[in-house]
Amino acid sequence: MRLSNGASFQLIASGTYNAFESGPDFSCAQLKMDGLIWVGNVEIHIRSSDWFLHRHHHDPAYTNVILHVVLIHDKEVTIDGRVLPTLELKSIVDKSHFEKQTLSETSKIPCGNSLRNDSNIPFFTLLAPMLGQRLQRKIHSQQVAQDAMQWFYLLIARSFGAKVNDMPFQVLAQQVPWSSIELLEKNERFYQLLAASGLFPALTNSMEVYHASPIEPFWWKRKGQHAYSQPQKRVVQFAAFISKLPTGFSFIRLNESETISYFTTLCSEAFNDFGIALDVKHSFILRNLLINAVAPIFVYFGHPVKALSLIQSLSPENNYITRQFKALGVSPRNAAESQMLVEVHSQCCAAKKCLNCAVGLHILAS
Repeated sequence: MRLSNGASFQLIASGTYNAFESGPDFSCAQLKMDGLIWVGNVEIHIRSSDWFLHRHHHDPAYTNVILHVVLIHDKEVTIDGRVLPTLELKSIVDKSHFEKQTLSETSKIPCGNSLRNDSNIPFFTLLAPMLGQRLQRKIHSQQVAQDAMQWFYLLIARSFGAKVNDMPFQVLAQQVPWSSIELLEKNERFYQLLAASGLFPALTNSMEVYHASPIEPFWWKRKGQHAYSQPQKRVVQFAAFISKLPTGFSFIRLNESETISYFTTLCSEAFNDFGIALDVKHSFILRNLLINAVAPIFVYFGHPVKALSLIQSLSPENNYITRQFKALGVSPRNAAESQMLVEVHSQCCAAKKCLNCAVGLHILAS
C-alpha cells in the first residue's frame, strides 16, 4: 500500500486494540514506512479532519501516534510540526462489503438481511462446530475438578431454573450441597430444598436448613413468567426430581435413546411420588435437563459423540433467540441446531463479531 504522500507502507503488527480506555485506537503497532520500522500508536477515523473535531490536537495522549488511518483524507494533521503519515482507505475498501456492513447495523442479527435474501447459505453446516464449542464451555468449571456429582447437581438445578432463574437455582444447589443431600431420605431431600429456597415461609420457619440460610425471596424472578414457569412450581419440581436422583453416573453406559428413557422414567416417578401433575411443560423440563446437564456430563467423561447424538435426537427449542432466526427463514430441525443458534447469538451476533462466525465469513467472502 501507499500513504497519502506516496510513501511505501507495510503493516508488520497491528498492536493492541484499545476497546475500553481513552486514547489512540491501537497501541504498540509496528509499521514499515519507506524502509524504516516504526513502533507506536495508530488512530482511525472516517475523515482525517475528525482529528480536530475530536480535539486530539489538545490531548498529549495522541502525540505518539505514528499513523492515521482514514476512509477519506480531507485535511493534513501535524504533531509538533511533523506531518502525521496518513493511510487513506477510500480506494482500498470494497464497496459491496461496506454496504453489507452498513445493512447489518440495522438488524438484531447482523447477517439478517443476507439470510432473508439468500436461502442457499449452508447455515447449519457452517455452524456445526458451535455445538461442540458450547458443550466445552459448559464443562470448563472449577466445580468439575472438585466434585463431579456436585457439578452435575448444579447443572440440574440451573436446568430447572432456565435462563430466568438459573442464578438462584445455582445458589440453592450450593446452599444445600450434594454432600448433604445424599445423606437424606427421599422426603427429607424434598422438604429441605423447599425450605432452603425461601419461597415457602411456613416450611422455612418450621425446620432447620442444613449448612446455610434460606435464599432471600427477592432473588427469584416472577415477572413475565407463565404459571408453569413460576419459581415456586419449578422449585417443587426440582426438589422432587432430586429426591430420586442416585449418586453416581450409571447412565453413562447407555445410548441416547436409553438415556432419554432413563431420565423420563426418573422424572415421572419423582413427580408421581409427590403428586405433581405431568403438564404440557414436562417435556420442556426433560429436554432442558438432557441438553444442559446430561450432555455436558457425557462430554466430561469422554463421550462427545454420544452427547451430540443425544442433543440431535431432541426436538428444537422455542425461545426468543430461535424465534428471531425463524423470522429470517432459519428454522432448527432439532435441539442440536437450536443450540447452535443460541451459541452463535451469545458469542457472535450480540457483540457483532461477524469475523468470528463462519456464516459471517461466508457472507462477507461471497
